[in-house]
Amino acid sequence: MATITEHRLLPLRLEAAPLCVPLTGRFVYRTDRPYEVAVDFRGAGAHLARWVFSRELLLDGQNSATGEGDIQVWPRWSGTEPRVLLGFSNGEQSCVVSARAKDVRELCRRMTELVPRGQEQRHYDLDAELSALLTF
Repeated sequence: MATITEHRLLPLRLEAAPLCVPLTGRFVYRTDRPYEVAVDFRGAGAHLARWVFSRELLLDGQNSATGEGDIQVWPRWSGTEPRVLLGFSNGEQSCVVSARAKDVRELCRRMTELVPRGQEQRHYDLDAELSALLTF
């Protein structure tokens, strides 16, 4: 099965009181890694960070708060434009970024079009990966 990679550049905001700082998030989803999504954050012309996390967090976080620990995702309907917030923490520092809900919805639609929920195992052989890890 050929790998399909979806790249999306989304305008983001770093939700830092009292200002919101504009960022760009480059979201990458690969069908050969169907359980994860990666995002590279850019701001002020520089690469700031890369996070890889469960796509389920993004799918579920559109409608209700989800996640615990390092990454949390939740919707915010107040204000002029519905947004999805993503909270990141490395234990020492944390931040919250937000994206327009419609942009996240379109990204999630495309991810589930490429690999429907519940069909991830058809694209990723977890047993083979575990066997390879356990042979060392």
